[in-house]
This record gives sequence, C-alpha cells and structure tokens, in this order.
Amino acid sequence: HILIMVAALLSSCGDWLNLEPEDGVTVQEYWKTKEHVASAVTGCYASLMNGPVEKMFLWGELRADMLENGPGINYNYNQIFDGEISPDNKTVDWSSFYTVINNCNIVLKYAPRVRKLDATLTEKQLKEYEAEVLTIRAMMYFQLVRAFRDVPFALDGYVSDDQDFYLPKTNGDVILDTLIHDLKIASANAPISYNTTEKNKNRITAWAAKTLLADIYLWKEKYAECNALCQEIINSGKYGMIPLEKQIVEITSGGVVVDTVTVPNESDADQMFINSYVNGKSIESIFEIPFTTLKTNPFYSLIGTSNYALRPKSTIVEGTIFPEPEYSYSSASDIRGNGCSYRAGMLWKYIGTSRFGVARTSTNYTAPWIMYKYADVLLMKAEALTQIGLNTHNETAQTFYKNAVEAMEEVRNVRNAVNTSEYTFTGIVDGKSLEKAILNERAREFSYEGKRWYDVLRHAKRGNYSGTNIQYLVNLAINSASPEKQQSLIAKYKDPKHNSHYWPIYVREIETNPKLIQNEFYAQ
Repeated sequence: HILIMVAALLSSCGDWLNLEPEDGVTVQEYWKTKEHVASAVTGCYASLMNGPVEKMFLWGELRADMLENGPGINYNYNQIFDGEISPDNKTVDWSSFYTVINNCNIVLKYAPRVRKLDATLTEKQLKEYEAEVLTIRAMMYFQLVRAFRDVPFALDGYVSDDQDFYLPKTNGDVILDTLIHDLKIASANAPISYNTTEKNKNRITAWAAKTLLADIYLWKEKYAECNALCQEIINSGKYGMIPLEKQIVEITSGGVVVDTVTVPNESDADQMFINSYVNGKSIESIFEIPFTTLKTNPFYSLIGTSNYALRPKSTIVEGTIFPEPEYSYSSASDIRGNGCSYRAGMLWKYIGTSRFGVARTSTNYTAPWIMYKYADVLLMKAEALTQIGLNTHNETAQTFYKNAVEAMEEVRNVRNAVNTSEYTFTGIVDGKSLEKAILNERAREFSYEGKRWYDVLRHAKRGNYSGTNIQYLVNLAINSASPEKQQSLIAKYKDPKHNSHYWPIYVREIETNPKLIQNEFYAQ
C-alpha cells in the first residue's frame, strides 16, 4: 500500500490551502487530475509550518549572539550557548526538512503523469507547480547545507518501503550547484504574480525564487551574479520599504544648536511593526510562511510570556547591536530595537500586538515567518557590491562602495537607524569598514529571523577564511558564550579544519542510516 505523504491539515489560510486527500490514498487512485496536483503542492507549503520554521529560527539564532536562556531553561539550548554541541542534541534533528523535501520530490515525480491524464492541466500550469516545489525544496536544502555542509541529497520521492532511502552525504558545494540550476528553471517558470496579495506573499513567485538564488550566490561568493539578480528584483517595482516620517529635533547646549537628531513618527513605526510582524503580507514581504489561530507558529513555548526558554541577550542587543542615540535622546532610536525586536525582556516581534501594546494570548501566535523581504535584497546588493569593490584594485572600487552605501542607507533611513561614526561613509570609503557595517545592519534588520549565525559564518569563511575573517566568529564567541566557556569556544572556532562551524548529524540518523558518517569534529 503506497502512502501519499501530504502534510498537516490547514484549511484556514485561504482557498489555496484546502488540503486533500488524507494520508492513505494510493498513487493509483490519487495522481489523476489537476486538483490532485494542486492539493499535493499545497501539502508542500503546509509541511513547512510543522517543523522547519522552528528549526530555521533555532539554527540561525542559538549559535549567534542575540539570545540567552529565559526562565524556563532548556538543557539542549543551554549546551549550544556554551558551544558544547553533541550529536544527541534534539535541536540538530533535520527530519522535518526531509519531510518537506520528500513532499516536493513526490510532486516532481507524479505531476507530469497527470498532464497525460487530465488535459485541463496545461503545460504552463504544470511548469508553475514544478517551479514552486523546486524553490521550496531548494530553500530546505540551502538551510541544510549552511547548517551541516554535506548532507544526503535526495531528488526522488519516497513512496514505497521497497525503495532504498539510505543515502550517503553529498558535498555541499555540489548540492548548491544543483540548486542554482533548479532555481534558474524555477525563476523562469514560476508565476510573476497571483490574483491575491495573500498568494503573492505566501506562495512562491518568480521573485521569491530569484531572491533565494541571490542568497545562494552570496554564500558561494558569486557577487556579480548576486548583484544582478538583486537589481532585477529592485527594478520589478513590486516591493518597497514601509515609509517612515521623521522630524528633525535640534540639540542645544548653552543656547547653541550643537547637533540634530531625527525622531520617528510613532504611528508610522507602529504600522511597520503591525504590517510586518502581526498581520504580515506587507509591501516589504517577498515570501513568508503564514500562521493562523488554527495553526499557530511555534514561538509560544520558545519565547512566550510564561516560563519561556529564550529571551533577548540584553547586554549585547541593547547598546551593541542597537547603538544608543547620542545625547540620551531615547525617542530618536532605531524603530527595530525596543518595541520591535525586544521589549520587557522578551522577543517582541513574535509576541506583541503592537509596538507598545499588550502581548498576544497563546492562541494568537499568528506572526508569519518571513523568509525573504525587500531589505534582504537591498542588503545582499550592498554586501555583493562591497565584495566586488574589495576585489577591485583601482579607483573604481569607490564607485562600488558608494552604490553599496546607497543600498544600505535605503534600509537605514526608513528604520531611523542611529547614526554613529561607524556608519558615516563620506569621502574615501574603507571597504572592510563597510563590510562590517553591512553585517551589523543585517543584525538589526533581521534580528531573530533565523539569519544571524549564517551571516557571521558567511563573513568568516569568505575567501576560504582568508585574512582576519575568522575574527567575525571569534567576536561572536566573545559575545555569546558564558565567561568560563569563552576560551574553549574561541579555540573551536579557530580550529583550522573549521568542522565545528557546522552542526553534528543527529545520533538517530547515524544509527538508522549505515551510509552516513558523522561530521568529523563530532565523531567519537
């Protein structure tokens, strides 16, 4: 009896998320009509909500420097904070990603057969569905490669116990090259847009595929390709930053104006928060995973208001990540800091009903998981241009830097980022200072959105850990580990093999799959 793996029922996210059939329908009965294909594609989206969102958050943030233990201490997370990561830590279980991958592979395997049986499924529709699942699958593999480096690479759907589903690891670079190939096809075939805002934000568009592809190019240090794709997305005119009105306030001393600060309009700041992190589907959103009161996001037990496991690491977040405005003029602060990323010792962007309103009830954890937004495109462009500049040994490097600063400033301006000497790029720009400034900008813009660890690792491993790049990870260790564990974590990060920069493979996977070999650093 061959089972179709279609994920959890979720009928409330609009008409396109009405899932059928139930588990237990055979292939022969099932893959006959275009409705079957549509429903199976929906299953791929629904399976994203079950495990991957929680893991994307944990993998991107636990090893970084912006979280610490909350009152409900979790032993597994605590080990990771100290850099003591073992293969039996459940946090490293990757199985939910492979569930999504398998759902995608099954669609890619059976959907073309339906085209022969149901003439109403057009070639164009089939290609669009394939583009959607190719992109979802690539998202999952990109997460896995950045977290583990080399992982099993399945491109065939498992629907029968007769199949050999034990695969060895495939080199991460080989996987990424395949994803690049797939995403070129997907971005050519995916819909440019759908007939509703909801679908444009919660389903894969050509722009979502291109944004993911740009991100992979950035990881692979293909900067010209990354920049070109970012420019294409910018030129589409489909996305923008939520505007913010500001007023200039003069700072006086002894009756003399010594400086000015910009104070954001609180109503606009609140609108940014609500549109992005409460309602979702904002002008900035390129692709997000929605949640509803029927299928809430996983954050209540992790970071909610009672006995939560994780909270912002205020000693780092307040002051270091988010610099204080000069003159102690608190209302001139970055709108992404207090009242957005954190508030009252909690991760406010998943908890709050508004910037300074009340916290949500447990049944109301409906904040979307934002995979990509317009600021990703602008800051990827800024980073790519900076790297092109650093590799250009003549005066044209300054042109690249100037354009990079412009892209970064587009984000900073609408967030009322605090100006310090670190972000004043006038005259001759130093490329390495700009590189660091963009990384810090990403920490603010994507705080708690599952990107921080990968951003720092990408900077550290650049040029095969050339120059002083490893210092990015050393700084992270200084910020994140407890004082007694700091030196051992720094030593691990500096290990020339750099295997510790990736997770161990979960012990259960090693025990059940005879072809899997534990990542070298964690092998006993």
